[in-house]
Amino acid sequence: MDNKENILSEYIDDLNREKKPENDCYGADPELARLCETVKAVKTLKEPALPEEGYAHRLAQKVALEMAQSSREELNEKGAVRLNKRNRTARRKPVRPGWLLPAATALAACVLIFAMFVSRPGIFHTDVALAMQQAVGQLSSYHGVLEMRSHNEAGQEWLVRQVELWSEGDKYAIKQSDGTLTVNNGRQKWQLRPQKQEVALLPLLPDPARQGFDLRDEAARALSYPHQVVGSEVIAGRQASKMRISPPGGLEYYLWVDKETDLPIQLQTAMQNALQTTYTFVSFEANTQIDPGIFDYQLPPGFKVADSDPGQIVSTVEEAAEISGFIPLLPEESPSRILAFASRIVLDYGDTTIVEKVAQGVFEPAANSALGTAAGGPLEVWGESLRWRQDGIEIQVSGAQRAALAAQIAPGLALPEASRDLAGQARVKVAVDMDIVKADQQQADRGSSPWQLDPLQVSLTFVNLKVSPEGIVGEPQIGAASFKTAINNGVQAVVEVSAGPVSKVYLKRLVRQDETGIWSVVGYDPR
Repeated sequence: MDNKENILSEYIDDLNREKKPENDCYGADPELARLCETVKAVKTLKEPALPEEGYAHRLAQKVALEMAQSSREELNEKGAVRLNKRNRTARRKPVRPGWLLPAATALAACVLIFAMFVSRPGIFHTDVALAMQQAVGQLSSYHGVLEMRSHNEAGQEWLVRQVELWSEGDKYAIKQSDGTLTVNNGRQKWQLRPQKQEVALLPLLPDPARQGFDLRDEAARALSYPHQVVGSEVIAGRQASKMRISPPGGLEYYLWVDKETDLPIQLQTAMQNALQTTYTFVSFEANTQIDPGIFDYQLPPGFKVADSDPGQIVSTVEEAAEISGFIPLLPEESPSRILAFASRIVLDYGDTTIVEKVAQGVFEPAANSALGTAAGGPLEVWGESLRWRQDGIEIQVSGAQRAALAAQIAPGLALPEASRDLAGQARVKVAVDMDIVKADQQQADRGSSPWQLDPLQVSLTFVNLKVSPEGIVGEPQIGAASFKTAINNGVQAVVEVSAGPVSKVYLKRLVRQDETGIWSVVGYDPR
């Protein structure tokens, strides 16, 4: 029975996807064949209006019970007739009651199938995510203008950038509003910089230009994750279906799909660290003719080459080591491509890249990065990137698989615990005026007061104002060398001070909990 149910379920799924069912319902089992015929027949029906919710299921159950009872009564009656007529019809072949009950059960099952379909409107309707994936699969090229906007929990919104895109297969070109043009033709990557009259030859990997709103990636994710159409909106003058995507264990985000072309035209990320980003194609041309010359590398007259080491693709780690001069540390998983440079090696994992080079000087994590541990030393956590040193090599892993791949190289790798309450440990609490903090954040967003993005600089200012309440004139009495970040989990931080009246400073990112958020002092420990 379980096997029949599985066959029927797969048969229905195939019909939902508008494809020919792979399972053969027309084998030796006539009951299963009848059920499949019923499914096909129901697919052609329009959705009837039902009296009330649940009516179809109750009707199906009632019919099934009545049919089963009727079958039993019929069996009893026929059994009695056969007994009465046994002597007169000894030569007549007896009726086989066993055939009647399965037939009734099959018919009841058909009613149940019908009830299931009519009580679930749209079960045979084309899935928006499936249609989107099919449309993207037929996309050979496109040209459009992509706008990226961000907004925070306070409702403030700002334009991050607007770019013009050309894409054809694996080739792409991106033009910034200032005229800067980045091109990757699969063999070479370069950036034309009109302001400086130069062309920079760039490595094929890492390729941060591909991050953001990738049509193929978004279509694949939407289909693989639980999703639901939650409305319809006009986006850039086009009617679009709004889909809610629910990654297992992740935060929900939204995708808008053009109803006419079935192509994604807008993506809105989940609100993370008090920041949300929206990517919108304000114009889009699908399968359009693109001038092939845009993907050809040519040095314009009067321009100079800024970088002559774009690296080269190699087949083995040994080749990479020979070119770069060192042997890289490798994760268990093999990369899809290896790029070698004169002083570094890049391992390509599709959505993640690993860059390794020989360590030089003292390792200095970015001032406002979160801190973890790796290989017995500090781990810099900056956006979607992890960086640390191990066995004389500096390693940076960037992308979706960063944590998993980094852990394969550095066993015992520990990421910062963002939920850990550090400020609660402060012996003296510092009151904060949120209006002032928000105003300071706006200043930092405009490029003013960048020191507020650095917990060390914020701590230095706070402690020196304790020493000189009238204000800091000239060099601070307690210099920068006295301050050291003890803990930074990306949301809260603790800075140790080796001199002066304060031994520890406790800070929080109160407005925005990412690398663009300013730090505020919320407590301290007196010495």
